[in-house]
Amino acid sequence: MSFMINKIIEDYSKSFMTHGDSPKSVMWPKGRQEERFEALLRFMPKENHFSILDYGCGLAHLIEYLEKKFKKFDYTGCDIVNEFIEHNSKKYKQSNFFNSMNQKINLNYDYTVVSGAFNILYYDDEVEHKKVVFETIKTLFKHTNKILSINFMTDQVDFKSPKAYHQNVKELYDFCYENITKRLNIDQTYMPYEYTITLFCHQEIQIPVNTYNVNEKR
Repeated sequence: MSFMINKIIEDYSKSFMTHGDSPKSVMWPKGRQEERFEALLRFMPKENHFSILDYGCGLAHLIEYLEKKFKKFDYTGCDIVNEFIEHNSKKYKQSNFFNSMNQKINLNYDYTVVSGAFNILYYDDEVEHKKVVFETIKTLFKHTNKILSINFMTDQVDFKSPKAYHQNVKELYDFCYENITKRLNIDQTYMPYEYTITLFCHQEIQIPVNTYNVNEKR
């Protein structure tokens, strides 16, 4: 475990002690979580029942958003902060939680979302951080049946925090297109300095109409 990751865990733990069950505890002091959740879930069809992995779940506020939109779902959240995992397990007893530092992903999920988990540097070397991020994207896609959606901060900004990671849009697009799936979408419409990339697992073309299967069944 790198010094930076230890520091991230320490910072989130302290923030949770200060702010409790609040977006401020997961470093979203300005709110706008719902805008992010909306972008992350934009392509999810209305299904009766599905499974979803919230990678870097924080305080699992996505659950409450999902409950407003969908009737039934199986939620699993993972994070590296033990305090979050313990709190979530008590608050959301019908959901599953695990520490991703101690347990690898060993199941497949219909949908996977990553809301800001890659936006704080894990290493002093930004290149090393990017390498881990890109490898993690490939791993998450392998464990996703239908759609993987990830929130990033863009590098087209006037200011960058020394701790923050800003991902170039074109670089990410090229990596995903060449290594993961050619069916993808980048949404830069909901915030000026953030964007969401959505990767679709199903790429089979329906002949003779030459369309993709909108039901996203792999």
